[in-house]
Amino acid sequence: MKFRMTTATEDDDCLISIAGSLDSGTCPAAEQRINDAISRQGSALRNIILDFKNLLYISSLGLRILFKLAKLHPNKVKIINVPADIMDVFKMTGIDKTMTVIN
Repeated sequence: MKFRMTTATEDDDCLISIAGSLDSGTCPAAEQRINDAISRQGSALRNIILDFKNLLYISSLGLRILFKLAKLHPNKVKIINVPADIMDVFKMTGIDKTMTVIN
């Protein structure tokens, strides 16, 4: 599956859906698009909701983006629809302890 990313806003939430692989080839552009979407919300930002329903793979660079988001936006990052194999990675790395992960 080719990398795809969509962003939308709903009320004061920033909704970001990622499909395909979040790896060294896609992370720089993905991080920029995530930051742009968050910036558009400005001070009204309530939640950053990442939908990983169609995420197939996440590299260490992708994990770094998540940890950075959690640090910059404490208690605002929510990850939903995480595939089981990626959830295993989240548990090994502690992502599931630093932000809300909802399946």
